[in-house]
Amino acid sequence: MRELNVDPIRAVERAIQILNCFSFERPDLSIEEIIEKTKLAKATIYRLLWTLEKNGLIHYDKKENRYRLGYKSLEYGGIVLENLDIRREAEPYLQELYEVTGHSVILAVPQNETVQYLARYDSDEGFQPRNFIGRRRILHNGAYGIVLLAHMEPDFVQKILDQYPLEALTPDTLINKERFIHRLQEIRKNGFFVDEGETFAGFTAIAVPVFDGKDKAIAAIGISGPSFKMEGEPRDRFIKQTKETAMKISLRMGHIIK
Repeated sequence: MRELNVDPIRAVERAIQILNCFSFERPDLSIEEIIEKTKLAKATIYRLLWTLEKNGLIHYDKKENRYRLGYKSLEYGGIVLENLDIRREAEPYLQELYEVTGHSVILAVPQNETVQYLARYDSDEGFQPRNFIGRRRILHNGAYGIVLLAHMEPDFVQKILDQYPLEALTPDTLINKERFIHRLQEIRKNGFFVDEGETFAGFTAIAVPVFDGKDKAIAAIGISGPSFKMEGEPRDRFIKQTKETAMKISLRMGHIIK
């Protein structure tokens, strides 16, 4: 983000503050909940909500007396997704990986201290982890973020672990900081990471980084499915297929094999 010697417009910042209240977990909110989240005056929030509603960024449900993001937000999101080169270049290869493995396939990219999901192809294996397109997770939360974290600077890794301590998402989650850092080194060396029940009990995810022309890890792709379907020979095959797919996408992004 650029640094300019210009004061931001306060009303716009407040409007963005309201939009940021909505999430996958809380897609609709009452005005009281928005007040609680923003700490702004009710009159101010009401005027901003009406302005956003008038311009299609907020939808008001009269029956429920609750607010949610409007159609214009979806339109903006579609424009962003359509113009993300990595997503466009990766799609045919992700589709192929999905068809070959029969498991769910995901594309994710780093966004500061988080990883964000850009594309997802779901299998019909029943329960699926809540990896919505657009959703963000802290980098050490899940296979895709961890495989990206393994290719980041040590100082940044330390900062993330200090700011967002490791937490046990399942009984199998690795929460020892020293062992976690050592594992990142192994992941970087091996070129992939297997998350076996550490983020979602009974589920395994295999993640591999995607590189650009500067040898920077700009995304992660992978597959996930029930752990009992991803053991032994199938796992070795899935790792190989995922690495091959990641390499194809990397080449499309300008990566040069050394």
